[in-house]
Amino acid sequence: MTEESRICRILDRSYSMIWREGRLDETLRGLDEDFEWVATDYLDGAPRRGPDSVIQFFRDWIDVWDDLHYDWEMKELDPERALVIVHMRGRSRGSGVPGEMHFGQIWEMRGGRFKRMTMYTDVAQARRAAGLDP
Repeated sequence: MTEESRICRILDRSYSMIWREGRLDETLRGLDEDFEWVATDYLDGAPRRGPDSVIQFFRDWIDVWDDLHYDWEMKELDPERALVIVHMRGRSRGSGVPGEMHFGQIWEMRGGRFKRMTMYTDVAQARRAAGLDP
């Protein structure tokens, strides 16, 4: 992430607020009502729209884990798009089995506001969608 990468600075601060400071609602409440959260490989794959739906997605995700740890790497694709590679580990709340996941997210802005996040469970697929790999 470069100093002039505005989108990455905003995303890094947002991820820190959610995953390091536990400020989920406060962080996501400012999303526009038409914001789309697309996680095609998760549950029914239906896009979530608006802050309430995205917050519920996060709560559903977080509720199945204990001792959840999130780390991320960011790459600006252009001034209004960024790729975030997430490394997550924790224990299943139900079974106690440890788990680890790596996935990619492409964030898109228009007019200085986040409009869409598309999540890919395969990091290589996310990199291809971002135009970084053939």
